[in-house]
Amino acid sequence: MTSLARNLASALLVCALFAQSITAFAEENSSQSFSAGDISKATILFEMKGSNTIGESLAPGLAEEFLKAEGATRTGIVETHAVEKTVLGQFPDGTLKGVDIKAHGSSTGFKALAAEDTDIAMSSRRIKEKEREQMRSLYGDLKSVDSELTIAVDGLAVIVHPQLEMNTLDTETLARIFAGEIRNWQEIGGPNQKISLFARDDNSGTFDTFKSLVLKRHKLSLSEYAKRYESSGELSDMVYNTPGAIGFIGLSYVNDNKPLALSESGVALSFKPNLFTVSTEDYVLSRRLYMYYPSNNTNVHARRFMQFVQQDQAQAVVEKTGLISLKVNDATIRFNRNYPPRYLNMITDSKRLSITFHFDEGTDELDNKAKLDIQRLVKYVQTHQLEDLFLFGFSYESGNEENDKDDSKRLARIIADELEQAGVKPFYVQGYGSKGAIASNSTENGRNKNRRVEVWVGR
Repeated sequence: MTSLARNLASALLVCALFAQSITAFAEENSSQSFSAGDISKATILFEMKGSNTIGESLAPGLAEEFLKAEGATRTGIVETHAVEKTVLGQFPDGTLKGVDIKAHGSSTGFKALAAEDTDIAMSSRRIKEKEREQMRSLYGDLKSVDSELTIAVDGLAVIVHPQLEMNTLDTETLARIFAGEIRNWQEIGGPNQKISLFARDDNSGTFDTFKSLVLKRHKLSLSEYAKRYESSGELSDMVYNTPGAIGFIGLSYVNDNKPLALSESGVALSFKPNLFTVSTEDYVLSRRLYMYYPSNNTNVHARRFMQFVQQDQAQAVVEKTGLISLKVNDATIRFNRNYPPRYLNMITDSKRLSITFHFDEGTDELDNKAKLDIQRLVKYVQTHQLEDLFLFGFSYESGNEENDKDDSKRLARIIADELEQAGVKPFYVQGYGSKGAIASNSTENGRNKNRRVEVWVGR
């Protein structure tokens, strides 16, 4: 190498190192930590209370991105309690602004709303009818599209110790385990090992979902010997460190544990929780994560935040925290089900999109997520210039096969009409009745999951 070349190489190396140091300094400065003393100096823009699944990582991440979008040049998170945090942002004029987050469980969010003690309720379950009616005089209908927002999708993973030789369970067996009726893995074909139970506490929306979809479904209650935890992360750690352990947790807290594939009792096919099976809500313990912001609330900062969490910038935060974003994606799927041959032929060279349309209980009215999913799908189709869009409707089994087929066709046609109004014309629209059940038809939740419209695209 010539002297000139060596000098040039050295100069380039110095420039690269200088640029790297500048970048590192900027990143360090922008994420410089705040202290608890800074909270008293800050103007709190709004408060969020409720779900630990949302409040532990997702809500603080969203609040940080929101403050940056509002103009903050430096942000940080101050933990004031195991499940309480204040997110702070410093603005160009030197002022501090913040967002308070208290994540003691979904029910505490609704209690705070009822007491007018929070701006936003975070919940890993949908608002209950008694909560909805209790607050109707204060806020109107909290199930309206103006107040209820699905911010992400999550799978309630059933986790076991990573060395346990067990891979699949149905919900009835799962319920009997957590009720204490099955106490040794050997009783269900596993090793001769005592079962240790770990569960979330009573305030948790995670527990409420598990209780509703698993325990109550089979008329059982949680064993008194189950160890209870307020923190999702702590529960996951305990399962990992306890041979023979089993617990249930949000998908983002699986960590190094083993998630089990689950099937609904009476439904042959089992699904393991992953990005796609949870996103399509085919997985038996998939659930939506919600934020509730009363439409008559006058806090403009909270309102802007609710608009912000629907944007791609915020949905990228959802993905970073291990939850399932509302972004549209596709996958090649192969089924081993009793589907009509025509359906199987149609999907042979197609990909399924992650959006599945659902309807409000027992009606032809799109649920709130579906109403926003129409907009997301239209944007996806137009961006990717898709032409061969297929809509396949399914119903639950009512006992009348002809009525089921008519119902499924009508649901698919409803989605087709919504898309056409937005400028997207599906290539093929069909209903297949009650074939291809993904949940039990003996429960309201199962019937609602089976009554759906899938979206496919040709390749």
